[in-house]
Amino acid sequence: MGIFHPKGIVVPHPIQSICTRWGSDPLSYGSYSHVSVHSSGDDYDILAENVGNRLFFAGEATSRQYPATMHGAFLSGLREASRIYRSSRLQNSTKKYGPKNIGPNHDILVELFKRPDFECGKFAFIFYSSSESLPSMGLLQVTFGDSEESHEELLYNYQNSIKWPLQLYTVLSREQAQQLQLVEGGDESRLSFLVKSLGLKLMGPSALFSAGNTLVANIAYSRKGRGRNRLITC
Repeated sequence: MGIFHPKGIVVPHPIQSICTRWGSDPLSYGSYSHVSVHSSGDDYDILAENVGNRLFFAGEATSRQYPATMHGAFLSGLREASRIYRSSRLQNSTKKYGPKNIGPNHDILVELFKRPDFECGKFAFIFYSSSESLPSMGLLQVTFGDSEESHEELLYNYQNSIKWPLQLYTVLSREQAQQLQLVEGGDESRLSFLVKSLGLKLMGPSALFSAGNTLVANIAYSRKGRGRNRLITC
């Protein structure tokens, strides 16, 4: 207030002010923002992922360029406002645009996972190399929801992919995929092993392309013209 008054700018007194006790709060101890150990810029991208163009996230923890700052919080709000506006325009113009999916990145993943190398419950795997080399890299898709349908049944029953259950992805090696196959106890146990034991992070299509764009492109290129491969299930 003091720096603006000499310039002729009147700043009114606040109606109410509250002093928080960050320093004594056992959940913060004075910290304004928190990032876990070993986090990277990819974590901010993951937190900024929307859910099916229906649920959007903004805030300082979603800004890779300006994390834990008021600038990041402000700019992330503008970013999500533009995304919400763009999404609402598409939804209100179904006759002209007829949304069939949630974006070009999702298009590519839908095509790739039409022919997974193998499935294990709601876990679907595809790999760049057809060799059995353990270090060879690939992609994992995890489908969330109560549906017991296989990936092929989802493609048949939900022609409009925007209505699909939530699907998240990660990059992993063939060795890690084999370890997941051996986990007993169903999908919940596999998901717990994926995060806690393998230390992998699930992400949406946009974050996946940011983290593994070259791998996705290589897999897509290598599968062009290939016939339907034999699906292996566990």
